[in-house]
Parts: sequence; C-alpha cells; structure tokens
Amino acid sequence: MRSLAVLLSFCALLTACSDPPSKHLELTAQSAYASAISPDGKYALVGSILHGGSLWRLKDEEKLYNWNHNKGQQTAMSAVAFSTDSLFAVTADKRRIVMWDIKTGRPKGFWAATGGILSLALSDNGSHLIVGQENYSALYIETRTGTILQKLYHSGDINAVAISADGSIAATGSEDGSVKVWKLGKDEPIQTFQVGDDISSVAISRKGNLVFGGLYYGTGKIWNARTGEELSTVGFSRVTLSAARFSNNDKQLITGDTVRRVMIWNVKTGKEIRKKVARAPSLYPPSGLIVEEVSLQPDGTISAIYSNGSVNVWRNKKG
Repeated sequence: MRSLAVLLSFCALLTACSDPPSKHLELTAQSAYASAISPDGKYALVGSILHGGSLWRLKDEEKLYNWNHNKGQQTAMSAVAFSTDSLFAVTADKRRIVMWDIKTGRPKGFWAATGGILSLALSDNGSHLIVGQENYSALYIETRTGTILQKLYHSGDINAVAISADGSIAATGSEDGSVKVWKLGKDEPIQTFQVGDDISSVAISRKGNLVFGGLYYGTGKIWNARTGEELSTVGFSRVTLSAARFSNNDKQLITGDTVRRVMIWNVKTGKEIRKKVARAPSLYPPSGLIVEEVSLQPDGTISAIYSNGSVNVWRNKKG
C-alpha cells in the first residue's frame, strides 16, 4: 500500500497544476539554439539546430519566412529578439546581426560585432538595438544609420539585455552579478544593482520605469528604475529564471524558468498570481525543458517558447 501511495503521489506531482494549453506547436525537429515570442504573442522566431532560422505565425501555425544570414546556409543563431512593438526582429550568430521586417520578411540592416554576441533587444520601429557581448560590453546601435552610439560596460559577460519602447532606457545583466540601468547617451548607469553571482535574465517596462533582474540558480528582484527602490522579490531559490517580461500596465511580471514553469507575479508584492507548467517531453530518460521567452497579453493570454522549439499558448478562460 505504501508503494502505491508513493506512486500515486509521484503521479500527482507530475500532473500538478495540470492545465493543458489551448494550443501546442512543435516548430523544430530538434532543439533550438535561440528562440523568441513577440510581445504581442502573434509570432515565434526560432533558430533551429537542424533547420536554421524561421519566423512562424502562431494563429494559423504557418511558417512565414526562413531567415538565415548566408544564402544556402543554415545559421547557428546565438540570439534572437523581437522589437518592443512586434514589427521587426533581429537574429545574430556570434559575429553578425541582421534586422528583419516582419511584414515583408526582408532584411533591413546588417551589423558586425567582434565581442561574441549573447543577447539582443530592439526598441519600437526597430530604431535602436542593444547587443550584449562576451567581451564585457554591450553595444547601443542606431539602426537607421548603423552607428554605434555607445558602449555599456560590465566586469563580466553580458548575458541579458532589455530596452524601453522609445529606445532611451536600457537594462543590462552580467555574469559579474550586477544589473545596470542606463539612460542611453549618458556615460554612467543611472542605477546599479548588485544581485548575486550571475544574472540570467533582465526585463524593462515599456516606459523604462521598472526593471527586473533574475539570478542563475536563484530568485529575481523588481526595482523602480528611476529611484532605485526595490519593490519585490519573485521566484525560488535553486531555480533559474530564464525569461521575463512586464505586462503593458506594469502591474504584473511574467517569468519562465528552467523547470518548465511559467508564472505571473504581482509587481508590488511579489506574490504569485498564476502558474502554468508544460508537460515534460519524456520521463525516461529525463529531459529538461527551459522556458526561453514569455508573453502576457491584456486579455490574460499566456504564450511561452521552450528550448526544444515548442510553443504553448494558454487562453484566459475568464476572458
């Protein structure tokens, strides 16, 4: 009886918070190098191990474009991102960046980077780009002219970057354990938060007034980016918050982690509001599933893309 009870408890754990998604898509045959969900939840961008880069429209599960940096070759993407208004996207290998127009599928700009590209963030209209690099610096680029306007420095690799919608405020997170907030064009950060050992993810609200930083193997914090006031702590110890994004009204933060969970938090209190858990690809042999990026819509719809190239969409049943 005890063995049966243990088995039943294990099964209950596996199906805890079971809430099958409204839509589930498999966008790659194997895992992805890098992937992203557009802020409006309409598109997914995948840099697949086998198929190169591709843009998908989630509503009808249609692949719109194949995006690779050299004709006839599949690009190994080191980072991908959408603009804050979901009109443009950027893809990068370790040394080259391409910006794409989502409406036409055509490239809008090309840039070279020598620092080893780790992360990307693009503002409204694709006007300004932040590039996090392995050489302890991030580039601030005006895409219309291709000019590097500024370099933003840390004392470690810059794992994660974010930018406000108007391209005036940025956040950078580094393996040096700090999150920095920049008024772009100013030489020094307006805020520096020493969080811990290694930053896994950052987010900044559309207006640049809130910033989030998450730790590898640890919790994350939300601050007022202008005053430096710490607002709340979210997440769990010994779990990495791998993705984060603020809601449009700044009241909620949605995060994804390395154990398949997507969670919504109250910004002011840090309390959990909702949780979704993806089904594991397999139980044996054990298979990990990391949330790569998340999206939360005003109607409560949640979208998440995972390290195996799959996408889950949960419609808000309450409307």
